[in-house]
Amino acid sequence: MLIVTGMPGSGKDEFIKVAKKLGWADYHMGDTVRKYAARNNIGTSDKEIGSFANRERELYGKDIWAVRLTESIKDGRKVIIDGLRNMEEYNYFKSRFPDLVLIAIHTDRDERMKRIKRRGRPDDAQYLDQLISRDDRELSWGIGNAISLAEYMIVNDSTLEDFKKNAEALLKRIERERYS
Repeated sequence: MLIVTGMPGSGKDEFIKVAKKLGWADYHMGDTVRKYAARNNIGTSDKEIGSFANRERELYGKDIWAVRLTESIKDGRKVIIDGLRNMEEYNYFKSRFPDLVLIAIHTDRDERMKRIKRRGRPDDAQYLDQLISRDDRELSWGIGNAISLAEYMIVNDSTLEDFKKNAEALLKRIERERYS
């Protein structure tokens, strides 16, 4: 099992697309949060979703989204999970899937803002101050610790084509080293 972490707009979704082409099944922490938010009649703005995710962590523990997402995973061998936010989630996954590999993607904030504006999700930040607020929230959850402890790091500071080549090379390397 692979888990991808990184700040919003860093390139996690593009990494997942490459992994899917190589036969990895993908699961998204954010999808799990949005699914539970919808069940609880929570709005779709970044602030509403973020506040809901935070309340759930306070009520049920920092690993609640990992616990809820794991309920839908059938086989952990060739699975990639997007959206790890803290070490409690990592530790939960590691206890369930001992062969877990953590990958971080790093992109500077200005570039992330440009990408976020282009992708146009309803819960995305529209202005830099909103992105800074979201970054601060995710850093308060512990995402910085998860990023710093990743086994592999991709710096996503070039073209999309270069990033996809780097992602594919890393995924093939991990497959050879860990799953052959």
